[in-house]
Amino acid sequence: MANDQILASFRIVSGAARQFWGRMAGDHLMAASGRLEQVAGEAALACVRARRHGLARELPPTGA
Repeated sequence: MANDQILASFRIVSGAARQFWGRMAGDHLMAASGRLEQVAGEAALACVRARRHGLARELPPTGA
């Protein structure tokens, strides 16, 4: 679990670096690719957090 969180954080940081470098170099494709990687890392981090909290395993009463 901690490994997934570290990898997601690394993906966010590397995406931000790639986006910054793409902007500095004037390469719009690299900047967009970096932003995409950053968003993917944020989504992966959200999934890790959701798995950590877990869901209730009980079913609610049906009332019947």
